[in-house]
Formats: sequence, structure tokens, C-alpha cells
Amino acid sequence: MPRDRQNPMWSVIGTFTAITVPLALTAGVALWSLADPLADPVGGWLGAVADRWAGVAAWYGAGPVDAKPDWQAMRLQVMNGDAARGRATFVEYGCGACHVIPGVSGAIGTVGPSLAGFADRAYIAGVLTNAPGDLTRWLINPPLFAPDTAMPDLGVTDGAAADMAAYLYTLGDGA
Repeated sequence: MPRDRQNPMWSVIGTFTAITVPLALTAGVALWSLADPLADPVGGWLGAVADRWAGVAAWYGAGPVDAKPDWQAMRLQVMNGDAARGRATFVEYGCGACHVIPGVSGAIGTVGPSLAGFADRAYIAGVLTNAPGDLTRWLINPPLFAPDTAMPDLGVTDGAAADMAAYLYTLGDGA
């Protein structure tokens, strides 16, 4: 739609812009020139960011001594989890129908992935980090985290999930 340059409103807008833009620029320059030269807000912010990244780099560089997580410590983090009960719980929930689970009788399924060496994995089903809290939440309701997963919600209780997680964390270092 063509603009009607004869409209008196264009004259008002043009005059307003012609006056306010130079005033704003002048005011900005004046305020900048009055600022304390030792108080550079941008430099201070960049310095804080650099310090934070230096801390992250130092933490990352320290890492585990042997470059492997301490699985025994991780198993202890599973609240009230009992690995022996966990092995029996896998049988109770029928997990072996879909998964190969070392040490669990009859667990020879091929629908889901083998759980051998589970503790050495970085992710659970490619969507959650392999950490005790994430693992127990996954076992309780897998479709919540991966709606397209073939793993069903079996109604696993909090206690059963903690036991199952404790057992899965025994399956590390080639187990």
C-alpha cells in the first residue's frame, strides 16, 4: 500500500524523528563522557565470565585420576537400593523378556538392548545421563522421558526402581 506523503501526519513524524534522534545520541555521548573511566561495565562483565570459565577448565582438567567413574560410590548413592533384591526384581517385572541382563536367570530377550556393561554407559536410552536419580526415574516411567520408546511403564515402584538401579550399577567394567 503506497504511503500518502501529503498526509500531515508524515510531517509530524518526520519532525519528531528529526528532533529526537539527534537529542538521544547527544545525551548518550554526554552520559558516556561523564562516566568514571575506571568503572568499565563491559570489561568487568567479561572479566567475571573469564574467571568462571577458568574455574570450569580447572575442574574439568582435574577429572578422575584413572579417567573412570567410581562405580562403587555411585552404587552407594542409590537411596536404599539393594543389588541382590534388584536382581530378583528384574525377574518379577519380566525385564528379561526384552533385555539380556547378566546374572538374571532367563533374561535373554532381544527386543531391547543388552544391559551388560550398563554402568559404563554415559546415557540411559540416549535421553538421560546415567546417574542414579535419572536411572530410577527412567525405570519408574520410561515413556515420560522418551514418548516413542518401546519400553513400557510397568508400574515399577520407587523401592523396586532403587533396587534395580543398584543392580544395574554392578554391571560395569565388562560385566
